[in-house]
Amino acid sequence: MKGFSMSIAPGIRDRIALLRLVMIFGVIVLHTPAYVPMNAVGTGWFDLVKAFFQLAVFRASVPVLTVISGFLLFSSRIDLEPARCFAKKSRTILIPFLCFNLTLLPFALGAEMFAGMELSANLWPFDPMRWLNAAFGLTASPINYPLNFLRDLLVLMMLAPLFGWLLRHYAWPGFVLVLVVFMGNFDGNLLLRDLMAVSFYIGGLAAVRNWNLSLLDRYAGICLIVFLLACAAIVHFRITNTTHLRLAAPLLIWSATVLIAGTSFGSWLVRMSKYSFFLFLAHAPVLLMTWVLYDRYGSAMPYPVYWVLAPICVTAVLIAVYKLAMATMPRVFRVMIGASIRSRPLSVPGVQRGDDDDQTTSVNV
Repeated sequence: MKGFSMSIAPGIRDRIALLRLVMIFGVIVLHTPAYVPMNAVGTGWFDLVKAFFQLAVFRASVPVLTVISGFLLFSSRIDLEPARCFAKKSRTILIPFLCFNLTLLPFALGAEMFAGMELSANLWPFDPMRWLNAAFGLTASPINYPLNFLRDLLVLMMLAPLFGWLLRHYAWPGFVLVLVVFMGNFDGNLLLRDLMAVSFYIGGLAAVRNWNLSLLDRYAGICLIVFLLACAAIVHFRITNTTHLRLAAPLLIWSATVLIAGTSFGSWLVRMSKYSFFLFLAHAPVLLMTWVLYDRYGSAMPYPVYWVLAPICVTAVLIAVYKLAMATMPRVFRVMIGASIRSRPLSVPGVQRGDDDDQTTSVNV
């Protein structure tokens, strides 16, 4: 009951690890400025390529990683021990949330008051509710806006014992109940992204009902083509509601991972997966800095070049920061990112060690 290594085959663990890194890099691409809504997308080739990735392909990142989060948590059966579950997820989710969100507040306030920057949080003039949301994400996104995923994941951790009971006793009626309650928005502001509850429950179904995760591997190429064609159709027909794509994406993308699993590239992604959670936690402010620099000094650089280079540069910088932090203050840094305080680094946090505690459910954004 301690971990999930006995119930998850090594090949599945590797596919989870490589997919985690790809999807988190996708989140960085998704957040690369400037955002252009579907109804404002142009007809040029770059406009269409940008929309294809930002408004379609990587819109699947959060659903895919939420399904994985549910699968890992319910595979570990830690939901049967609510006190232990809450304690460990406080370390792996809540502490990183607070470390990487609250520290941005004074910088954001200074940017608004002294640099004249207009931020969505709008911290000045002072308003108590805006500050509570910026700090903790009570009813809206926190100041470090990608961390709204961790905010919702904390809620799902509190719901995990209830979800687990439904999964083991009334799995499909429970699925209908989750679908109706959350997709009907009867939960109010409990979750900021209602689809996350459905994705999380589906991951639990795969774990508790022992789904054959290799069933569609023989159709991996077809699954990938179907997913990409669906994304292309969304852009071509200017479809703004991508709910159906996000529901189907975990199945299609998971099957497609078999195409690179076991290859040299796939093995490299597995090794690089240890950086994924930190990339997620810290990418937003670094991306903002690249945008500010480009806006002020990048007139000689075509915007498409910035858009391609920014996610790559942000990833490279944060990996360097990760290595430096691990070399200079490993204990503090491990606490900040929700990892165990151990003397040696883990190649794939929380997966290869067979322990659900470290950056398994928390890293899957």
